[in-house]
Amino acid sequence: MKKLFFVLYACLCVGLWSCSNDDEPTVPAKQEVAVSFEDKLTEPNTSFAPTEGEDYGDWGYKVTSFTDSKSLVECNSYFSDLWGFGGGFTYTNTTDVTTPGYSNLSAITGKGKDGSVYLTASITNPTQLDNLQTDKYQFKGAYITNTTYAYLAVKDGNDASGTVKEPFTDGDYFTVTAIGHAASGEEVGRSTFYLADYRDGKSSVVNTWEWFDWTPLANAAYVTFEMESTDTGDYGMNTPNYFCLDGITLVEK
Repeated sequence: MKKLFFVLYACLCVGLWSCSNDDEPTVPAKQEVAVSFEDKLTEPNTSFAPTEGEDYGDWGYKVTSFTDSKSLVECNSYFSDLWGFGGGFTYTNTTDVTTPGYSNLSAITGKGKDGSVYLTASITNPTQLDNLQTDKYQFKGAYITNTTYAYLAVKDGNDASGTVKEPFTDGDYFTVTAIGHAASGEEVGRSTFYLADYRDGKSSVVNTWEWFDWTPLANAAYVTFEMESTDTGDYGMNTPNYFCLDGITLVEK
């Protein structure tokens, strides 16, 4: 009889626990959106080619900006009729993974993370990425990889100009840091990614799309970028200050 009592009591407890769980409200998952520029180019092996912008600096450069199709982010871009792309961001679907030199804007992957169009960035001039919907979304991160230009300079010592003379060796590294800013300009957080890492016995140079976590700067109104390399000279980095981004991801607040 006692055994039957304990069995009935256990069943009652389980039933009450199940009902209690069923009554708890379900918290909906926060929506994530990935930025895409896939619809921006219709011809293969082309890049964003602006024709108008504000004059910038003394080298004949102009500055303009562009957004993705959903107006989630805005990127600044510098260009010159003589020199072409001059820093900031450009979007491209180029596929050249073998030609060294600054005129090659291709990712070393030869394609985007999930499509053909991706962003190429250079900090030759100030590089900025704005969140256009800060009331609704915050930054989560992006996929990142090397450009062909930087990859060949690091791996083979070939940047087509002779500025880079040797491949990376033990102790070398090449990084990009995303720095989040409030609308006022105040820094709110930063995150660093190693595009090449030859420290502590490693010999890694990125040639695939890798996740770049921006959690430390999630609430930023805009992001700027800095780069660092152990291969430096009298005028700063010898390593090409280029990288590629794709699948920039925002998450609902």
